[in-house]
Amino acid sequence: MTHAVDVVVVGGGQAGLAAGYHLRRLGVGFAVLDAQAEPGGAWRHAWDSLHLFSPAAHSSLPGRPMPAQAGQEYPDARHVAEYLTDYERRYGLPVHRPVRVGAVRRDSARLRVETDAGTWSARAVVSATGTWWRPFVP
Repeated sequence: MTHAVDVVVVGGGQAGLAAGYHLRRLGVGFAVLDAQAEPGGAWRHAWDSLHLFSPAAHSSLPGRPMPAQAGQEYPDARHVAEYLTDYERRYGLPVHRPVRVGAVRRDSARLRVETDAGTWSARAVVSATGTWWRPFVP
């Protein structure tokens, strides 16, 4: 089965969620495809000692300030992951997971996004795959 949307966002971390927020505000039909089993992106796999290098107020996504973490000037990884989880749910973003994208191919005037969970057809694709991923772009 092929799912048809205007935009597919590949990656459900900070950039992918922010893209989804703006697409929703614009009334664009979209889907976010994320390889992780749960919200929080790379922050779910960070060291316990990892903290943001800026206060929460400077690390917020659009529309929802990140609350300060009690007793911490710089939020830790768990706090950031919880914020991202809350953000995704608060805005009801259509995130599908775990979904791994294998290829994006031109298909006439659209793009075909091939995944391990089926095929998506879109007019545009946003790559929000994060810091540690490097998509191949022909």
